[in-house]
Amino acid sequence: MKSWFKKLSVLFLVVMVFAGCSSNKPVENVSSNSSEPSGEAETPTTNGGEIIFGTVTETPSLDPFLEAADERSRRTVLMYEGLTWVDEKMQVQPRLAGKWEISEDGKVYTFTLRDDVYFHNGAKMTAEDVKYSYELFLDESFGTGGAGDFTAVDSIEIVDDTTVKFTLKTPYASLLAALGGRYGAVVPKGTYDNGDLKNEAVGTGPFKLVKWTPNNSMVLEKFDQYWSDERGFLDKITIQIVPDENSLLAGIRSGQIDAALLTDSKFYTMIKDNPKLNVERHPALRWTTLDFANNVEPFNDPRVRQAILKGIDKEEVMIAATDGVGSVIGAMPPAFSDWVVPVSGLENQTRDVEGAKKLLAEAGYADGFNMPLRIISSFAWMRPAAEVIASNLSEIGITVDIETVDLGVWIKDWSNYNSPNTFNEWGGFTDPDLLYYRHFRAKPEGGDWRRWNNEEGSKLLDQARVETQQEARQEIYNSFQHLMATEVPSIPLFSPDSIVVSQKHVIDYIHHPSGWWYGLTCAKVQK
Repeated sequence: MKSWFKKLSVLFLVVMVFAGCSSNKPVENVSSNSSEPSGEAETPTTNGGEIIFGTVTETPSLDPFLEAADERSRRTVLMYEGLTWVDEKMQVQPRLAGKWEISEDGKVYTFTLRDDVYFHNGAKMTAEDVKYSYELFLDESFGTGGAGDFTAVDSIEIVDDTTVKFTLKTPYASLLAALGGRYGAVVPKGTYDNGDLKNEAVGTGPFKLVKWTPNNSMVLEKFDQYWSDERGFLDKITIQIVPDENSLLAGIRSGQIDAALLTDSKFYTMIKDNPKLNVERHPALRWTTLDFANNVEPFNDPRVRQAILKGIDKEEVMIAATDGVGSVIGAMPPAFSDWVVPVSGLENQTRDVEGAKKLLAEAGYADGFNMPLRIISSFAWMRPAAEVIASNLSEIGITVDIETVDLGVWIKDWSNYNSPNTFNEWGGFTDPDLLYYRHFRAKPEGGDWRRWNNEEGSKLLDQARVETQQEARQEIYNSFQHLMATEVPSIPLFSPDSIVVSQKHVIDYIHHPSGWWYGLTCAKVQK
């Protein structure tokens, strides 16, 4: 293990300087000719310009530590940064840390900070700010949902103004990814002493918040003191909220909206051949799930959860929800590649109506029952998926009662452990630990919002977190995926592909598999 960490530390010291805007290739790029020389490509491109980016869903708040919604993460990657980030090729890259060294035992990480970083309020970033920001995760009373990503951290010390040392309780293979993950922002020391960041942003990112009118628009402008000239080319970004995907599509077709990430994949077939647009389809590090309230009868019985899994036709659900623009999943999105146990290799994945009925009878529910299922009004895929599942489960005697709520209600109940059975969708996880630990590890180390409280699962996740050898980690996560398929605390349904649409004058938008809008930091306007 020592030699592995020694090689790793040398590797990161060598490759740091190459991080910047690069390119990734979509699964399909049907109507864009950007990969080949054309008359348009010869048009001069300069920094500046404005993009109107359309979306149908608003974020409840902008707090990078206390707001868990993906809609927040999509926006705040433009305004905030961590010590690291994970690029579109799933490689850890430097951000506010220029370099780092890892001790041979894997328990001490020493970060050398950039000395040219400023916050949007004009203050220069120092080690004091970094220590303050990451110690928020260690403060149980603070209540950040990202605390589970940092339970291995024992202490954070300031060596000097540009050097910070993280000492771990045990080796933690995912620390570098966690430092630049969903909750990995650096903010000025003392930010939360007299307020919060729900409605403002004081980060170090390439764009600063100028104005936010909730449920209408958000205006960002280029931050002139930004430390890098490799991102942040636009003068202004307006994030425009539209009522629904039909309105979003109309805005794109009319040219009123410059770019968008479509959330309703069914619109892909309607625009993929439009010669006036760039249309790209990418695999995503995202999954959709049916999450059980595991502490509520009858869903506290694994046989009931298994029966529901056996009663669902995932392929039918995926087609109804995405028009086939996605992939059925077992226990992990396919974009995780070698980490994934194939659907065919997992238990209970084939629809089996008679087997489901037998399990319900064994659990004492031969006559079925009513099952609540919550969906979110602004998530277009949820209604058709819920209707398919309701039809599927009616065949095994379960009546599904669909309840629709807005995102704010959903987040409040989820965060307070009051959510009923519900659909869920999230992404941004760049390592299996970040996918599983926070969500499925029992409290207090994990969040366990599904109230699974499973001892075997928690042990596996603890073992994987400290294991640094790739093959051994793979075996542990394989075991966890099999446990997910047999215990069924949640039913992963499908991974929707990401659909990026833009006008021809928008170039160099590099889609990130998380679905967060990193691409706007690289985008330019062709003039």
